[in-house]
Amino acid sequence: MARAHVRRCRPEGSRLEAGFRATAAAGPPVRRLDVRSRLWHIAGRPFSLMTSPAPTLARLQNVLAASRAGRVVATGDPAAFARLDSISKLELLLEVESTFGVELPEGRVAGLRGVTELAALIDEQRAASPAVPADPLQSWLREPLPVVRRPDWRAWPMALLVTAVRWRYRVRVQGREHLNLRAPCLVCANHSSHLDGLALLAAARPDGNRMVFAVAKDYFYRRAGWCVGAVSVVWWARGGDVAAARENLRQVAACRATGRPVVFFPEGTRSPTGELQPFREGLEFLASRLDLPVVPCWIEGAYAALPKGATWPRGGRISVSFGPALRARAGEEGFAARVRAAMLSLRSGPRA
Repeated sequence: MARAHVRRCRPEGSRLEAGFRATAAAGPPVRRLDVRSRLWHIAGRPFSLMTSPAPTLARLQNVLAASRAGRVVATGDPAAFARLDSISKLELLLEVESTFGVELPEGRVAGLRGVTELAALIDEQRAASPAVPADPLQSWLREPLPVVRRPDWRAWPMALLVTAVRWRYRVRVQGREHLNLRAPCLVCANHSSHLDGLALLAAARPDGNRMVFAVAKDYFYRRAGWCVGAVSVVWWARGGDVAAARENLRQVAACRATGRPVVFFPEGTRSPTGELQPFREGLEFLASRLDLPVVPCWIEGAYAALPKGATWPRGGRISVSFGPALRARAGEEGFAARVRAAMLSLRSGPRA
């Protein structure tokens, strides 16, 4: 039936005619979509320029409407995907890949000019590689996970430094019962000073060495690489690269596998004023995808002792407060706002 249809519809042109002959002699009958794909490829026209079938397009629009990042891409702006941060890109690609069972190359997606072309790319990838896992995230996490960097000999001078900070600033701890250092979680704290990490270690004693700090590789490796061997860290890559976001996810998953809590500063950098800054993307994604509880934390007094830009610490007192753990609900988009409100509720001063 398919071969007869090919013979009846044979057009003029040597390249297309050769393509029809190759398709007709290919053996068993093939789907019409496969025939069109082969012919357009032989003719030198990319299959992604073909009009996407209506069912794929309609299904894709429903997927995009369900997420904040998807609604940004669905606006039709050609540069919308490129402007997304790495976590939003990764989350969007995971949703599309898991829904349609395809693997979308980041380079191809970044160059698309609308939802119709994205739907056409999905059809192209489905025809080219039908054996993609239904849940790409689980396939990433089944791969060998990275090894969490553990402290070395520098842990001893770091312990002395933590003890000095504890006594110098008379670190006061509240809500310590909410922090279980023997179970995986995300410790979500405000970040306004280089003393924040030392204050957290002092508050978590005597098991502070089980804490893993997510540190920005582009900053700490150049300026404070000497202290990396003193605490357990995972390198956190900042930027808009999806591969880097995927590796960040796998690093946190490695901590979950070993039952280690991860200290996460959702602001992404130190606050220049001491007030809580807007959150970067990533908290909701990590908490929901890895099913990790989030322990809100507020560090007070560190900014007054060593603000951003200062070179020598001043005196004062530091307090560290922990709140009850929070879990992201299925489909919840306001989880980061809920964590932010829980962090601000731990402040002893005026709310912001």
